[in-house]
Amino acid sequence: MFGGIIVNDKYRELLEQYDVKVISTFRSRGTFQCETDQGLALLKEYHSSLRKLAIEYEWKEKLSEAGFSLTDRYFISKENSLVVYDRYHTPFVLKHYFPGRECDLHSETDVYAACRNLALLHKTSAGISDIPFENPRTEPVSLIFARRNQELRTIRRYIGKVNRKKAFELLYMKYFHTFYEEAVQAFDTLQQMDLKDDSSACGVCHGAYHHHNILILPDGTVATVGFESICYQPYLIDLYLFLRKTMEKNHYDWRLFERGIAGYSEQRSIDVHDLRFLYLLFLYPEKFWKISNQYYNHRKSWISPKMLEKLEKIPAQSQERHSFLQYFSRYLLK
Repeated sequence: MFGGIIVNDKYRELLEQYDVKVISTFRSRGTFQCETDQGLALLKEYHSSLRKLAIEYEWKEKLSEAGFSLTDRYFISKENSLVVYDRYHTPFVLKHYFPGRECDLHSETDVYAACRNLALLHKTSAGISDIPFENPRTEPVSLIFARRNQELRTIRRYIGKVNRKKAFELLYMKYFHTFYEEAVQAFDTLQQMDLKDDSSACGVCHGAYHHHNILILPDGTVATVGFESICYQPYLIDLYLFLRKTMEKNHYDWRLFERGIAGYSEQRSIDVHDLRFLYLLFLYPEKFWKISNQYYNHRKSWISPKMLEKLEKIPAQSQERHSFLQYFSRYLLK
């Protein structure tokens, strides 16, 4: 028993290291959550560096002080530490959490709210002068595209030398030329447009603003969690990554893109330069590059059916993306 609640010995020992009163406990999506006298909390293993954890903690505290308070801030233990350990010396952290649901990427209302919340996060971040990175620099998109194109060529050469190609590798060779040409075109277009990355506002970004890190609370407000990937980069890359996933899940429905832009614009203005920057990011065949990297960086003796299924879907998704880009291009010319 722990405060009248039956709790596994392991979790009881961990929770006893914090100055909190546990009211109830439950499991959710592989995590251990508990209702405490300080609200809902989530206890989970921590497997990254303590330096990264300190940066994340510091940044979320500054966001809260600046008014952006609905984040999964960390509890501090009785020993004044961000991390506690179980009997096997496995590190754990305790976070504030929220009784909400994940953002629904099929809902125009949720997409609008998520993008509005992201813009508010960016606006708040931009107002904090003391950022947690020393000598922050961002890699130009032109260099990102060039590096990815080099990676694609490397993977193509590797697969070309495979003697007994599996179904994935045969299909990859069939698709490669089409998508590599798209990647080269995206790089060339970036060069022709002479769009300077440093003219796009940069700052501390979430880095993984995915639907499962966006919680819609019962009153309609939005909580933001999963800050483990915070980084310094153009703010619009955060927006692009969220909108790209939204588009993929909705056959590149222009209405959802418009709702996302409208939501973001409510808190942080988007001009023609910003839209051109987003257009260039969408121009790159990122899905093909991601699948290529997943293949190359994992065990190649066994290729999962799921990876083959993803590759098989790419041509249809690409056609939808092309239609979206044509509409986007006409929109930019208005």
